[in-house]
Formats: sequence, structure tokens, C-alpha cells
Amino acid sequence: MKIRQRGITLGILLFFSLTALSDGLPLPNPEEIPHYEIALDIDFTGGTFSGVERIKFVNATGEKLDEVFFRLYPNASAIYGDGLLSVEEVLVEGDVVETSTFMDETILMVALPSPLEDAETISLELRFNGRPAVWGSPGGTSSHVGYGIYAASARTMTLASFYPILAVYDEEGWNIDPVYEIGDPVFSTIAIYSVSLTTEPGLTVLTSGRLINQKLNEEQCSYRFAGKGMRDFIITLGKGYTQCIEHVGAVALRTSFFPEHAQAGQIAMAHAKAAITLYKQLFGPFAYDELDLVEVPLERAAGVEYPGLILIAEGYSDNPYDRFFSIIVSHETAHQWFYAVVGNDVIEEPWLDEAFATFASLLFLEETCGVKVARTTIANWQASYRSTCACHPELSVTSPLYYFPDSATYNAFVYYGGALFLDEVRRTIGDTAFFAALSAYYHDLAFQVACAFDLLWHLEEACACDLSEVFSSYLNPQEKN
Repeated sequence: MKIRQRGITLGILLFFSLTALSDGLPLPNPEEIPHYEIALDIDFTGGTFSGVERIKFVNATGEKLDEVFFRLYPNASAIYGDGLLSVEEVLVEGDVVETSTFMDETILMVALPSPLEDAETISLELRFNGRPAVWGSPGGTSSHVGYGIYAASARTMTLASFYPILAVYDEEGWNIDPVYEIGDPVFSTIAIYSVSLTTEPGLTVLTSGRLINQKLNEEQCSYRFAGKGMRDFIITLGKGYTQCIEHVGAVALRTSFFPEHAQAGQIAMAHAKAAITLYKQLFGPFAYDELDLVEVPLERAAGVEYPGLILIAEGYSDNPYDRFFSIIVSHETAHQWFYAVVGNDVIEEPWLDEAFATFASLLFLEETCGVKVARTTIANWQASYRSTCACHPELSVTSPLYYFPDSATYNAFVYYGGALFLDEVRRTIGDTAFFAALSAYYHDLAFQVACAFDLLWHLEEACACDLSEVFSSYLNPQEKN
């Protein structure tokens, strides 16, 4: 169930003004967007890090704020493995304040020393340290690494959700859900990031943000990255990557793969270029300056998306000519539109981004391999979806994450069922109205948190028709309360 607490919306006082990220995609009001300023020291050899996060925000809600909630996602072992993230100290306006953690230390509550009145501004500083889970030898088995998104190996360190992330506050209160064993855990709002880090030499450092400057020497290397309009921020470090950089218009694409998989990197580049070109035509502009595709070891995942960066599982790079490799790249690339820019509650409505990314990979197959291949893929999805529906009549495409008993059931409904719904609507109203609806949905909900109503409204508005029969066949939940 969803755990909420009464509270008020946070407003953030930013340190610099904002402009549109891309044509027609302006950021929300600067005073409503969090700004993370993070300084990090990473011990790659020792497998640890420490950091300081500074945040200033203004309360413009008209009510009092007594506490602020942060998410410490890496302490959820099912997804992040047996690493840890610990907050050592929190200061408000320079003074140490009381904090408490709960729900397996995945939630941090910061008690403010006095109520924050309307229009008042305060500064927070959080001192934290962490240790990612550890893989076994290259190609070998792991300790408990979860998905591998917060884990270190002999030649990589992947740091997803490495910092305290402000919890989302919406009309129902604070979103402080448990982290479940399947699906995506992070529900966060658009933010602005300034991230500085130091680490040892000889590493390739890649992040969600754009490299602003770097200082390299024989003892220590320092980097500063920045990113606007990002829903999350990831850091990856690697030894011995082979890199390639190309462009799609103004967007810089960079692949970082290991030498033995250099060909996979080249193929991933070609797939990403084709996908971005297609999705820009169908959905709207790519929001960021660059996109990184990074090969890392992963577990229970073929790829994982972050704003401006995609993780590609090392195990799938052995056979990049397999069609599934193209689906991995095209699916995760589509998440730059649906998840990164158009957000959704990944706990309550996980289908809203996964259905789009899955359907987009179908469009990619249609464009690159032909309609016959695409329809064969659809037939395979239908078979999986229908058989799973027969076993779980209480579930639907729109069921929340915590209703699904396992990954296979979740995938059949959320990925395949959701994509089949979009395909059915497309065939019902035709390409002109359908893609007009998706483009309008993308532009109207950019950098916001969308819900199912937003999508359904745009579809019916574009076709000027009643789609209730199609909606009900896929989306009407018949769930047990």
C-alpha cells in the first residue's frame, strides 16, 4: 500500500536562472524545482565514497513545514544489493538537527528546528557516505548485487541513487513507498544538478550530466558535471573502455564498451542514432545535450535507463547482432522521452513509461526491420499477455507495482499489455491522430508527472472520438482490494 504523511509542497530556491532545454520544452517554474549541489570523493579501489549535498529551498505553499523527507534507495537490498548509503549528519542553516530513518533505512526524516513559514527560505546540508555492493571476478558470480545498478567490480563502479533524494510530495502527501523486489524503485521530480567529484586517475567517469570542467594529474582527478531537467542522476566509473562519439543533430552520442565488445559498442551506436532520429520525428525533441550508452555488469536486467545515460548489460554484448540487443537499446533510449522527460509514479502507474518504451521499440523494429518483423513481435507479446491474463484475472495493465507477484507477471501486463493497448489505439484511430496525440502528450507533460488520465485525454482529443471500448478492454482494473 502507499504510505503517506500529511505535509506541504516544497519550493526550491535555485542558484541560477533557467531556460528551455530543447525547442518547445521549457522547464517548470525555477522556484518549484529542487537544486542539488553535490561534492563527492570516490575511492574506486576501496569501493567506497563520501559526499556533501547542499540544498536551498523556499516554502511558497502558504502552510508550515515541520519536516522534510529524503529517500535512501541503496539501502533497499532487493534492487540495490548489499551495499549501503548512510547519512552521518544533517545541518539546517548551519546547525545540526535531529533525523530518523525507517522502512529498512530507505527513508530519512529531517526534523526542522522550527516550523518553516510560508515564503521563508532555509538551507540544508547532508553529509553522507556509501559503499556499493561488490561483484565477483569478471564473468563470475556475484555477491548480492540486486540489479547491479549500485555495485562495483574489478573494472567498474555503478552508482545509481547514490545520494539522498528528496521524496515526492503530491496531492496525497509524501510518497514514501517501500522498495519492492521488482520494477523500478525511484519516483522523483525534475531537478537541477551540479555534481563535483574526485577520484583516482585512469578511470572513465560518465554521468547523467554534461562535463563542465576537469583537472587531471597523476595522483587525483577532479570533475564537475551539470544537468538541468533531470529526474535522477547516476555516476559510472570504468577502466579500459573503448569509446566512440557521434552526433544526431545537436545531440552528442557516446558509447563506452569494453575492448572485447567494441563491435557491440558500434552496433549500439547505430541503434541509438536510428532510435533518436525516429523518436524525434514521432514524439518530439530530445531534451538533453548528450546521451551515454555504457556497458556494465547487470543482474536481472538487460538495460536500465537514467536521464542522459543508459546502462547496457555486459552479458548481452556478446551477441550484438541478436535482434534483442536492438530492442534493449531502442527501449532504453525511448525512456529518455517517457520517464526522463514525461514522468510518472513508477509505483502506482508503472505502465505509463514501460508501455511507451516497449511500444517505441516496436516502432523501431517496424522502421528498421519491416512491418512483418514488428507484427511477429506483437503476436509473441499477445501470446504472453493473454496467457498471463488467464492466470491472473484480478490484474490489469494499470495495476500498481505492488499487486504483481513476480517479474514475469509484471512484464506481461505492464510491458506487453501496455504496448498492445497503444498498438490497438493506433490501429483504431490511425497514424495521423495517434502520433499527434503522443506528440501533444509529450510536449504538454514535459518535466511533469503524468497520470493515465492525461494520456487518455490526449488520445480522445486527437481523434475526436470515444475510445472507451478500447480503454476498457485493457485498462479497466478488476483488482482485488
